[in-house]
Amino acid sequence: MGNCCSNSSNSNEDNGIQTKNIPPNLYSHTPPSPPLPPIPPVSQPQSQPLYNTPLPSDNSAYYKNPTYTNDNSSPLPGAINLLYSSDDDTQKEISIDQKSINDTVDNHCLNCSSNLVDKDLDGYPSEYCSDQCRKDASLAGLANPVCILCKEFPHVTGSKFCGKKRCRNLPKCYFCKIKDVHKGSLWCSKTCRDNTPNWQYLTVERTNYMCFVCGLEYALKGRDFCRDECEQWVNNNAPCLLKLPQNSEKYRDVHNQFVNAWKHPHKQVPSIHAIWKIYCNSLLNGQYNAYKAEVEKIQQLEGKPFPKGEGRRIMSAGNEQRRFHGTKLRCQIGFERSKVCDDKQCSVCAIIKEGYKLRYVGTGTISAAFQRFGSGIYFSGTSSKSDDYNEGSLITYMGVNYKMMLLNKVVVGKGYALTRDAMTLTSPPDGFDSVLGEPSSNGSLNYDEIVVYKEEASIPQYLIIYQTV
Repeated sequence: MGNCCSNSSNSNEDNGIQTKNIPPNLYSHTPPSPPLPPIPPVSQPQSQPLYNTPLPSDNSAYYKNPTYTNDNSSPLPGAINLLYSSDDDTQKEISIDQKSINDTVDNHCLNCSSNLVDKDLDGYPSEYCSDQCRKDASLAGLANPVCILCKEFPHVTGSKFCGKKRCRNLPKCYFCKIKDVHKGSLWCSKTCRDNTPNWQYLTVERTNYMCFVCGLEYALKGRDFCRDECEQWVNNNAPCLLKLPQNSEKYRDVHNQFVNAWKHPHKQVPSIHAIWKIYCNSLLNGQYNAYKAEVEKIQQLEGKPFPKGEGRRIMSAGNEQRRFHGTKLRCQIGFERSKVCDDKQCSVCAIIKEGYKLRYVGTGTISAAFQRFGSGIYFSGTSSKSDDYNEGSLITYMGVNYKMMLLNKVVVGKGYALTRDAMTLTSPPDGFDSVLGEPSSNGSLNYDEIVVYKEEASIPQYLIIYQTV
């Protein structure tokens, strides 16, 4: 490091005193001129350290008073401390572990090593001096993986966030400057928003597609709506469906999943006519979220790699996954209406209103003989497989034949893998949350299946309308 080098002009090996790696301006002795004899060994250890490290007195966050280092500590990061021995008049080199320096003495930025570290939102010392150093360390691959919230700064050692207890990268409320803002907003609450003069004219980051409800303004970034009132309308009218704009990220995401998961070689990939976002009622949402939280609490899956994912993918809370489901239709939802119907034979609308029900298992267009893993609710990651169960959704509209498929959120949890039929199952084995039907060369499946045995383990998220070939 800068002034901590062994070829200092103040070093003099001829006089018996080696000052290698000791800052010359901090050395407590003035080396004698060459003609003088070497300094004799002392009979007792010196009561004062050979050097002291100057500390900034104006930074009370880290140092309340100027502090002297101990004899066995290193003056600068990466330096080698040479202790003066009272036994043999020689200097012993002792390497100082870099991590112990950072933890105890250094408090310098891990990236630039020049500046003292800053503090996070809760007042804890961080590991870097600035956001720029955090970014530079991440780009260079020298930092921890990124924070699970902001996905921008490296997480603090021992934490999932870029702050000790929470993400340091969340903006503060435009008005009160204290609380974190709501996602897609400048404020922490409606009170702070309404107390801001001319708040309507402030710039808010928005998407490149229009609000799903009113279609009058661009949606707020990270949301489907342009304002809270539009979101509240959806909550008040749930269950309901809103058509996704084709230029929206959600549309492209669902479209790509559907097309890429169409794997049957003898079936041509169909053209998607429309994709609708499903907004279920608060009861269904609450039951699903509570079950997901319960599974996560027991299994502790979030952040773990998938067993067969080669470490490239990690699991979310409850091992939530998106899977397809084919079923029956009796109305023209998605064409001439966006509200669900009351026909009890319309499985699509019944699922949107009430969720998946075990009492209807085996009443679909495919016989119970195909329930290879017993009385459960079946999903697949292969869209062309779910299409096999979709004959009951065939509808002709303006002379064109269409079919419908549901894309759902499913709490897979800890899955029990099977390759052969187990038609008597009514629940997964003890300690597991689902059954995974895996294809194999000597098994009974050609394409994957996921089976859950609890109604609250799944909830519909999108309705895909596609043209039959």
